[in-house]
Amino acid sequence: MQARRTFRRVAVIAVAIVILAPLAVIGLFLASFDPNSYKPQVIAAAERALHRPVTIDGRLRMNLSLVPTISATGITIANPPGYADADFATLRRIEAKVALLPLLRHQLNILDLVLVDPVINLEYGPTGTPNWEIGPAGGAGGATPGTTGGAAGQPGNGAGIALQSVSIENGTITYHPSTVLVPLSGGAPAALTAQSPTVLHIARFSGSAASLDAPLQLSVNAQYNGTPFSVSGTTGPVSRLTGGAAGGAAWPVDLTVSGQGAQLHITGRIAHPRKADGYALHLHATAPDLAPLAAYLPTAARADLPPLRTVDLRADLGSPVEGQVPAVTNVSLTAGTSDLTAWRKGLSLRSLNITLPALDRAVNVALAGSYQGSQVGLEGKAGPVGPVLDAALGVAPSPPQPGGPTERFAISAAARVGKALFNVAGGMASPSKLAGVAMKLSATIPNLAKLSDLAGTPLPAWTNIGISGLLTDPGGQSLTRAVALNSLAVSATQGQFGGAFSLTIGSRPDLQAVIHASRIDLSALLRAARPPSPAATAPGAAPASQTTPAPSPAPASANPAANGLIIPTSPLPFNLLRAADGNVELTIDKLTYAGADYRALSAHALLRNGVLTVRPISGELPGGPVSGALMVNATSNPPSIRLVEQAPAFRLGPLLRLLGEPGSASATVQLYANLAGAGSTPHDIAATLNGALGISTVNGEIDGALLDHLLATAGLPAGLAGAQGPVQLRCFATRIDAADGLARIRALTLDSSRLFMTGGGSVNLATEGLNVVLKPQTTVGGAATPIPLAVTGTLGRPVTGAAPAGDYAQAIAAAGQRIGGGQTLFGRLTRQLGLTRRSARPQGCTTALALARMGHPGPAPTTMGLAAGGNSGATTGSAKPPGAVGGPQNLLQSLFH
Repeated sequence: MQARRTFRRVAVIAVAIVILAPLAVIGLFLASFDPNSYKPQVIAAAERALHRPVTIDGRLRMNLSLVPTISATGITIANPPGYADADFATLRRIEAKVALLPLLRHQLNILDLVLVDPVINLEYGPTGTPNWEIGPAGGAGGATPGTTGGAAGQPGNGAGIALQSVSIENGTITYHPSTVLVPLSGGAPAALTAQSPTVLHIARFSGSAASLDAPLQLSVNAQYNGTPFSVSGTTGPVSRLTGGAAGGAAWPVDLTVSGQGAQLHITGRIAHPRKADGYALHLHATAPDLAPLAAYLPTAARADLPPLRTVDLRADLGSPVEGQVPAVTNVSLTAGTSDLTAWRKGLSLRSLNITLPALDRAVNVALAGSYQGSQVGLEGKAGPVGPVLDAALGVAPSPPQPGGPTERFAISAAARVGKALFNVAGGMASPSKLAGVAMKLSATIPNLAKLSDLAGTPLPAWTNIGISGLLTDPGGQSLTRAVALNSLAVSATQGQFGGAFSLTIGSRPDLQAVIHASRIDLSALLRAARPPSPAATAPGAAPASQTTPAPSPAPASANPAANGLIIPTSPLPFNLLRAADGNVELTIDKLTYAGADYRALSAHALLRNGVLTVRPISGELPGGPVSGALMVNATSNPPSIRLVEQAPAFRLGPLLRLLGEPGSASATVQLYANLAGAGSTPHDIAATLNGALGISTVNGEIDGALLDHLLATAGLPAGLAGAQGPVQLRCFATRIDAADGLARIRALTLDSSRLFMTGGGSVNLATEGLNVVLKPQTTVGGAATPIPLAVTGTLGRPVTGAAPAGDYAQAIAAAGQRIGGGQTLFGRLTRQLGLTRRSARPQGCTTALALARMGHPGPAPTTMGLAAGGNSGATTGSAKPPGAVGGPQNLLQSLFH
């Protein structure tokens, strides 16, 4: 008995030794194990997997227990060279509680993973490669994070990984969009522009499960660009994602996303969660008001979101066939009564209903509401939607289903905004290619301006508009390659035109157009295009006829640029001519402007390979025909321009009103020009100008104030032409010849009932310097005598002063003849100096008109001017005629009497 007890005691001790001895050895090993000694190997393994530098500033630690805890601090994953941010990700601390015994079976079961202060920067490199593509040199195609060449989800040593619980504290993910090239105006080089980053801040992320194979309970509190949202619900076990389990039942999903009062509920199952494949999900979104959701949109797009209320969206999503869009079915979108005034003034919605049974079916739309007290409605259907969506996204079209609908896309829709009606009907033969398009468009709009608030931008007050046309893709090329509008017909109170145009889209767009207008009231179009002034729309405002008229634009010389130049130095858009081709024919039967009718206007513009030719440019102006041609070669260096213009007779009054000049004028002007220059700016072209310009008019009438204003603009003293009132214009003629930017005045003669003046000189168009002598007439010795005035300075700042001494010979000779008939000392002195008075004028109307008309015929002057002996009502006795200049005469008489 005693021996038996002794044996049992020895047996127990032996078993204890067998059990406790290994445990003691393991305990001694764990007590002496230092994980920090393996930090170089851990870093090297991480760098091999990520193909980028990894640093761990803190120590690797392990807390001993039946559930060991491994921790590390100060972890940084660097970006490859060339990225704006040096770091791809940083992590202040990581803790992982692992199950001890499964390690003996080469299974890593992470019971709890904690990430503290993770920061991830997603950005694009200088070559456009995103930094989240893990591979050699930061490129794609390397190992996926978490793998080192073994089976998916399996580390290279064959160990499986399972995750039971994970939490993230104070995490930040920042996405920096790629930098884009933004072209600048005036042909300047494009500039790099960085877009605003998107920031996702995760205040708390918690995912926990009762066991490794139990459903995961999710709870997320985060902010998207500063706007809070939350996620809660359950999914299948994490082991299905990390490789700890394979196969099995479908992975369930039941999640709710909440933010700004809206909710999105996602339910369903995913057959292969690691591949995100084989899913069947139902989405149900509700929002009492869409307006707060604008906070999730980019700032520039927030104003585009309509503040719909009581919004309900439902849809089913299924896995796509490879390379195609997901299967979308049972889509319905409804919205209830909504006041949309904050989005579009005066707009409200009673109901909105959109349904889409499937992508191979048509979408149905029904909308009802009001706009500024008038009914608004939209009804229509279009489909199938799938092929169009495939074409828009650039994916392969879905194969046709046996017995299913044909691919042909059909659309029929009608909209009403008050009395304005809009219709579209037609279809596409090949919607997956956006090809074979034939859609009839039509609209009837009583007053376009009344739709301004609905459009969100001011619209001109064009009235009684009717529009119709046929939208096609020429030759069935697809709307992505060519678009055309045929049988275009537009009518309105302000005009009527029609025609056709087509635009070929590609690396070199090509515009073809033929436009014919039977009538255009340009004055009415411009008046209707101006937005109403606040004074005209304010309650109690005075009628337009009583309001103060807007001031006329100041002459160009009154507003020189900061560099003192009048001719613009901004680059012309020659790059547009080099980037496209075109062929446009325009004819207008009748164009009305400023009370005058312009008829038979035509222009044909041909643009090929950077060379623009507009020939002919012709029309019947109120006083006669005008014709010309324009040639621009944008491929030469520098670009070159040539203008040829012939206007034998056009009315001066409308032109002056167009330029904003005050006063009235009744005169028919002849203009002839043949000018050429080269340069990238108007100033450069003027600085190289060659050719001739001639302007003339006879037998007209002009307001005295206007004439005086024009003379003052040229730098002459104010009051030279007298006060306001009609001035008979016997003739005006000027001829300017340009050579390499130096414009020489060959002829300049003005003969009117108030003033006779001639001139000459030159203008340096490169420097805009003036070297001009003007000779207004005065009366000396009872006869007309020119008194020279020099106009120097620049076009922007002309200066009037004394002319060179040689220009005063005629005036001094006339004074000598007047004072004592040549018998006085002064008279004899003028004869001895050779200053004899010439009886013939050096430059009268006949000579100047011949030069200005460049050999073309024209009417002769018939009215009386100062040169013809008329004084237009001059007083008798000693009083001077109205056209005489008193200042120089009085100066001469005071010197020699």
